[in-house]
Amino acid sequence: MNNAKQITDQLIYRMKNTSLNKFEIKREVGENWLPEGTVPFDIQASKGIAVFEVWAESLQDAEDQVSQYLEKDENE
Repeated sequence: MNNAKQITDQLIYRMKNTSLNKFEIKREVGENWLPEGTVPFDIQASKGIAVFEVWAESLQDAEDQVSQYLEKDENE
């Protein structure tokens, strides 16, 4: 698990050394779903669909980030 400093350091490194793009990733979530803990993205959820705005190197990277976040959210 990453702490806030590690996440911040990774983000700063990536912003300095890579080209990031903004992606919108849509995922089905429960009707009453609420994010848990620190949320590393902008999220809008309505009617069981969450839209994550993710800064990433690629669409695959953005998908992976959302998947990791949702898996962590389920385990807590």
